[in-house]
Parts: sequence; C-alpha cells; structure tokens
Amino acid sequence: MLSFSKKKWCLTEVSTDKSLALAKELDIPVTIAVLMINRGVTTTEEAKHFLHADLALLHDPFLMAGMGEAVKRVIRAIDDEESITVFCDYDVDGVTSAAFLTHFFRDLNCSVTAYLPERHIEGYGLNSDAVRKIREQGTTLMITADCGITGVKEVALANELGLDVIVTDHHQVGEEGLPKAVAVLNPHRDECDYPFRFLSGVGLAFKLAVGVRKELYKAGRKKEDLPNLKRHLDLFALGTIADVAPLTGENHILTRHGLDVLSTSNKPGLVALKEVAGIVGNVDARSVGFGLGPRLNAAGRLGKADNGLHLLTATDLSAAKVLAKELEKINQERKKIQEETFLEAESLLRNDGDLKNKRVIVLASEIFHPGVIGIAASKIVDKYHRPTVLIAIEEGLGKGSGRSIPKFNLFKAFTDCSSHLIQFGGHAYAAGLSIEEENIDNFCVAMNKVGSRYLQEKDLIPQLRIDSILKLSQIDLALYKSLSLLEPFGAENPVPTFQSNKVKIKEVKYIGKEKNHIRFYATQGVGNIAVVAFNFAHIFDSIDIANEVFDITYELHLNTWNGREKLELRLLDLRGM
Repeated sequence: MLSFSKKKWCLTEVSTDKSLALAKELDIPVTIAVLMINRGVTTTEEAKHFLHADLALLHDPFLMAGMGEAVKRVIRAIDDEESITVFCDYDVDGVTSAAFLTHFFRDLNCSVTAYLPERHIEGYGLNSDAVRKIREQGTTLMITADCGITGVKEVALANELGLDVIVTDHHQVGEEGLPKAVAVLNPHRDECDYPFRFLSGVGLAFKLAVGVRKELYKAGRKKEDLPNLKRHLDLFALGTIADVAPLTGENHILTRHGLDVLSTSNKPGLVALKEVAGIVGNVDARSVGFGLGPRLNAAGRLGKADNGLHLLTATDLSAAKVLAKELEKINQERKKIQEETFLEAESLLRNDGDLKNKRVIVLASEIFHPGVIGIAASKIVDKYHRPTVLIAIEEGLGKGSGRSIPKFNLFKAFTDCSSHLIQFGGHAYAAGLSIEEENIDNFCVAMNKVGSRYLQEKDLIPQLRIDSILKLSQIDLALYKSLSLLEPFGAENPVPTFQSNKVKIKEVKYIGKEKNHIRFYATQGVGNIAVVAFNFAHIFDSIDIANEVFDITYELHLNTWNGREKLELRLLDLRGM
C-alpha cells in the first residue's frame, strides 16, 4: 500500500535477539543498537569503533596504491624548494581539497599556489591551456585535487613540458585508463586495495598530507615542526559532507572530529562564512549541508570559485568578511537562477506527452544555466523519482549534469551512451557530460534504452526507509539525545526515521506565509507530541482528519527557541488505515 505521498514504506527488519545482545554488551538503548545494525554495524567491535570514532583507527595511507611514489615526489619538492601548484575542481570538495593542501604546504613553508579553472571557459577538469600556463609560471610539481583522473592527454602534455603531476581524484576511472602521472591516488583503481574506497577529494588530500608528514618525521623532522593535521579537519568535514560522501568508515571518524574543529575553528574564512550563514555554536552536518556548503558551491556554479578558495585560505578576518559577504550575494543570485532553471525544466516536462513511458528524463534548453543544472536535476529526481539529466545549450554545445536513483548507475549509463558524448565523468548517483547539440535527441533515446534495460516499473516508486516502529509514549528527550551517539548523519548514515501506527491527529493548524505547512498534535494512547509537517497542506486538504487514524513516519527534532527546548516530530509521510 502506497502512502498519501505515493511512496512505498520499507521497514528494516532487525533480529530482536541480535539488537538486545548488542545493547546489553555496549550498555546502550536497544533503539540505538537497532539503528547501528540497520547501518551495517553488527558486531561489538564494529559498534565500539563506530561509537568512539577514534583517530587511531584510521588506515595507513601507504596502503593506497601510488602513495609511496606520491610522497617521495612531494618530499623531493619540499627539499629542493620547488614551486607546487594545486589544480582543483570548483565545487566545495575541490575547493576544500585545495585549501587543505595549501594550508599544509604553508605550514611547511613551501611555495604553493592553487589553480581553479573558470567553469564556463575552461570546463571541468584539467585542460591543456591551464597546464601550459602553470608550467610557464615556474611550477615543477602539480597536484590535482578532486579531478584529473580522466586527464590522460593533459598529463601527457605536462610530461612533455617537464611538469610532474600527482593525481588525487575519487571519481571513476575513464575508458582511456589512468593518466601517466608520477602517481595516481584513487581508491577506485582496479589495483588499489585500500580498505576504505569512499574518501572524498579532500579525504585524498588528507591522506597524502598524512603520508608526507609521516615520512618527514621518519627522516628526522621534529614533531613540533610538523603540521598539526587535526587542525585542518574542519576542511575535511566541510568538503566530505558537501560532496555527499558516505559517512561511514574513515569518513565517519574524520567528519565527527572535523565538525568539532569546525565548531571552534579560528580560520578567518570559516569564522566569516559561519557568520553570514547565521551559524552560532556547534556545527552539525545539517549546518554544513544547508548553510556553509551551498554558499561555497554557489561561487563555483556561477564561475567565481576563486572567491571560495580565497576565503578558505584567508589569513585576515577583515578580508575574509568581505569575501564571505560576496559569497552571500552570489548565493542569493544562485537561488534565483536555480529557480528559473527548475521552472523551465518543469515547463518542458509538462509539454512532454510521453513522460510516463520514459525511464530516464533528459531535458535540454538554452535557458538552463550550466552552473545550477545539477541542483535542478536533483529537484526533478525528488519529484518524479526518475534518473534526470539536464543539458544547458550554448552556441551548439551542451553541458549536462545528471542525478540518479538507487537502481540506476548514472556513470555506467553514460559509458553505455558514450558514442553520443564529447566527454563525461562522475559517480553512480551524480555525473556530468558535454555533448554536441545535434546529438542530444539520440542521446535521450539511448539513455532510455539503457533505462528500460536496468529499471523496472517498481524501481520508479520512491521508497521511504524506516528504521524502527516506536510508540509515541517512548519518545522523550533521553531518546533524542541518545541519537547523537550515531552522528554525524549523512549519506549511508541517514538521520533515523521512525514509524508510529494508529495515530490520531488533533489541533491542526495551517502555518507559513503561503499556509502550505501544517502543525498538529499526534496522539496514541498516553502518547501526545507536537508534529510539524512541511508542504503537507495539499494532502491534509484531501483527508478526513477527524474520523480517521493514521500511520505516520517522522524524524525527531529538538526545537530550541528563547533558551527553551521542546521535542517535536518532523513528519515525513502518513497513510490511512
């Protein structure tokens, strides 16, 4: 049975004996044990590691293929006082990767600069003009950050020019294979046995820095003269969360510590960025995902990514505040352009009489802005639950960005349709492409053939994953606070979702400027709690609240106002009995 939101509820089944045993061994609430098991943490040892998130549990960076060669070349550059350039992508992960390495090399008194491609002119990744420019400026070692894995031709050019390259990139390896660089750090390489494959770009920058620091110490450098890498984990947390990397394994450990550092960071850029975002006190994953990350991303999306990098590497608070205000202005502009792009996509969909028969949505328009099509594609996916590719057309060339659903690997689909593309890259859930305008229709047909091959009708029904069933009487402040043991929440470690059955809805109020949100009280036996339902007004208009009982799904939320704390539920969905 589908819910009123047309979603299929999927309750995770957990063995009662297993959850009770884990709770007893660790002296934690059974609900927390259930949540950990749902996230693949099933043994006592794994649970201890997850809960404690000890930095000592991190893997040796030299387990990564290419790390030895990379570290050796970096140390030679340090010893010989060479000029190092970090070439990075323009999203938050790329900018934080470059900022991390910039701070690291500054701490070692190295000559380091960062190069960001101008999105609309140079496009994504390495390009030949940039390689020539970097070499002409006297650089002898270039380290890519969050890009470069598909830059086979560009790395070959760098080799010809006498510019050594170390590639650090977590994106999928292209069909041409690995670039012939001094070293390639990428856990997705076939021959790489590194235990954790899901590091973000800034995660690889961190690992390279750990390796270099370790070798410098072995070579006789005093510990007090070496960079304190924990001090820069604020950048790790920012880049990893913004890139929606899985918050498991090493990412879980480093992001938890990184958020602590970010909460008290004295980096001028982060102080200024938190100020314009209105973030005070502790910084959590949500603050990064909805506050800090979008403001940094806006700069790259609108072709001004150097503002974000200058902010994160700033040494003066006054200058940082000027940059942060500029980012805030750019972010407001981004929101406006994003809405225009989304409305254009919706208009194209309304005129598509064949939408019901399509497994994959592919839309192209000269109105689309190439900097925001990824976000707009995400909104289309959320609404229609189909893989979506939006292509911005300019002077006969299309630049596209796609987002996907769990059963459809977007990168693999692009690979299958590569004969229609100029180039492409990315992940299973998010990928980008460039294409000649005249090939877009054929690409659309090809993508839907791939979609028909891999997607069934049931895959196009959105699913709501539910962790556990609770009685409303079980919900209290102690339960809410125990959930913090599992933080930070994000990809692969989602905010816990609960279900309560046979609930009555009382005291309904329409709230918000447009009256499209709902506030009400949920009652079940002796349980009674306030609930907020965002964008549910249209559903409440069509159901009989007074004479029915409902099953509801929700997240727990602590509403803090005027120094008072009030526990409430955030409604995710509801269905009739």
